Amino acid sequence: MAVYIRVFVIFLSFLSITNASAETTSIGPDAETLLALKTDATEYADRGAVILSRRTEITVDEQRLESTKYYRAIYIASEEAVSDYSKLVNSFNAYYHTSSIDFARVIAADGQIFNMQDDAISEVAANNDDYLDDMKRIEFAVPQLKVGNIIEYQINEKQTKAIIDGEWFTGIRFNQVKFLPQKNWVRIDPILTSLTILTIPNSVDLYIENRNTDLSPLVTKSESTTQYVWKMDKLEGIEIESGMPPIDETLPLVYVSTMNNWKTVDDWYWDLFKPSLMPADKVTALANELFSEQDTQTDKVKAVFDYMQKNVRYIGAHVNRGGYQPHTAQEVLQNAYGDCKDQTTLIVALLNEAGIKASPALVNTYNGSVVFDDLPALNFNHMITYVTTDEGSYWLDTSGQTGTFPGLSAMLGGKRTFVVTGSAGELVEVPHVQPEENVAKVAVDYSLNDSALDASVKMSFDGQVETNLRNYYQFSPEKRAVVEQLLSPFVHDNRVTSFTATDPADSATPFEIEGDFVDLLSITEDISRFHYSMNYAQILKVFTGFSIMEPVSERDQDLYIQIPITVELSITYPAPWSDAELVQNGPASNYQNPFFEITHTAQPSDNEVTSTSKFVLYAQTIPVEEYAAFFNAIDAFQKGSESMFVYDKVVATSPQSHEALSIEEQIAHSRALLDSGRFDEALEYVTELANGNKDNGEVQFLLGIVHGFNGKDALSEAAFERAESLGYQY
Repeated sequence: MAVYIRVFVIFLSFLSITNASAETTSIGPDAETLLALKTDATEYADRGAVILSRRTEITVDEQRLESTKYYRAIYIASEEAVSDYSKLVNSFNAYYHTSSIDFARVIAADGQIFNMQDDAISEVAANNDDYLDDMKRIEFAVPQLKVGNIIEYQINEKQTKAIIDGEWFTGIRFNQVKFLPQKNWVRIDPILTSLTILTIPNSVDLYIENRNTDLSPLVTKSESTTQYVWKMDKLEGIEIESGMPPIDETLPLVYVSTMNNWKTVDDWYWDLFKPSLMPADKVTALANELFSEQDTQTDKVKAVFDYMQKNVRYIGAHVNRGGYQPHTAQEVLQNAYGDCKDQTTLIVALLNEAGIKASPALVNTYNGSVVFDDLPALNFNHMITYVTTDEGSYWLDTSGQTGTFPGLSAMLGGKRTFVVTGSAGELVEVPHVQPEENVAKVAVDYSLNDSALDASVKMSFDGQVETNLRNYYQFSPEKRAVVEQLLSPFVHDNRVTSFTATDPADSATPFEIEGDFVDLLSITEDISRFHYSMNYAQILKVFTGFSIMEPVSERDQDLYIQIPITVELSITYPAPWSDAELVQNGPASNYQNPFFEITHTAQPSDNEVTSTSKFVLYAQTIPVEEYAAFFNAIDAFQKGSESMFVYDKVVATSPQSHEALSIEEQIAHSRALLDSGRFDEALEYVTELANGNKDNGEVQFLLGIVHGFNGKDALSEAAFERAESLGYQY
């Protein structure tokens, strides 16, 4: 839908590109006061910039239209801040507002004032090339931006049209969030004073909801109006870190609205949406064609989804329409394009032809957005389709043309949507994605071609990981590089010889990648022992961002893992010779902790070993206090995640004979016996191993574990003490 109404946009909004006289009355402090405030900002100067004053004055009239002045004064204390604030950007919906810049200027350290030049402003479309609407972006710059100077600007905005007639709503922020598109980052600088004043007629009822704050406004009534004042002082800046929770889950926010019942929103949007469903012969004909061979309601829903993905492009053309009015289903079908609300219109119209209940659902894709039960507001930027059938309910989203059915991003899991029904509507939560719904399957098959060892690796996917990798492969100009990034880590980072992939643009066909690795090495006649191994930490490298982690000492924020994932890995190791004997069956160690788990099994047969592993990473927020535990769990997994399978050309004389194996191999075999629960065998094997390696701390530690599993507590404790005295850390 791509509607971003001014009241919920972080940036200041203005429409008219005007540099008004610097003599316009400022609602902020005068220049002398601002220069004095630099002293108070000293304690925050290491953050690079300090908001000296952030003031907003909102006046709502009897028609529920607002007039707003925004004032900001920003002290620049570092060269990085000079760069970050060198361009100021504002996004706004020109359909509903007109605005002008009262002034934009820089106050130098010596008190000189440098006003913004008339040619330092540019207006561009706010959205990308696939979207034409009323959203605009204004970019402007101020002169003499240097360390020690102060940026000061004020915007005067007037609302000319109500979004919902007779209603008004807004969100009040206290922090200043500066988006940095050139860095794909944001900065939230400290603030000395943040003040918002709202004046509203006494005849207007106002409803308020707080988030992350218990701040109450100072309320003053006059004969005709009521004034609400919210004020916060000395707000700390926030150090943004990769992987932290959404910032709005911590920032103080106040939401205000003249509505307290979602029926108002439902009535308003149903009046906009219902006319788009007017009967149309071409829509009916298409429905008959799509459903002619479909038996179940679910099959019909899938047929509509597949048609939309293949035939209706995601393009918006909505200039002078306000951002909420969809085109008719007939128009969308004829154009073969449409934005999210247009696509929802055609989906609903087609499913209605089959008697299947389908409704538009408003949702905010921004992480951290909130929807209140009793405070309606249009805090939405996207539309999906909520479908209920005899077999179950579905959330359809065809705005991403490479998504597989039902197309919904896992990032919307847990989001509250407002489903428009024409009869009061309802708030419905999108289900959270479970690990078993987001799966990557990796199959590695080694094979022998005479003396040459080859391998093939095949990947298939379910859920969000399929959508992500389908997109990654489709839009990358270097297909081979993508394949090697995904497949090579599972074959000791060898280069792929050849590869194939299904068509990533065909969302109806499961996306798969397969690569062949030829002549990895030669098993020559002089080799009598052959090792297969796999380091399962490669799973972290390919499917998570945790192969390289931020040091514990440098982490300041919680860690947010939004989407869970399961990785299923199967590896087949053939016997290198016809008379080979498997002398070490050593799957990697299992790990299970509150953050993730991985389990391994190995099934030997006469001529091969098949190792299967399952890795599960849970969706979670890890408090910064627990980050060290997570870091250590990942570190232990990376250091102890190797499997080892050893074949001998000559049959070993005894399974308890250790002379043929290195101490590392014997330890790995001991752990494999323990991991597979073969405690009696482990007791016999490790006892003999320990008798010959009394000075090896790890062996003595394993002896302690073996005795413990066999109920010999005294012997177990003695072995642990011996291991510790030898310097073994566990």
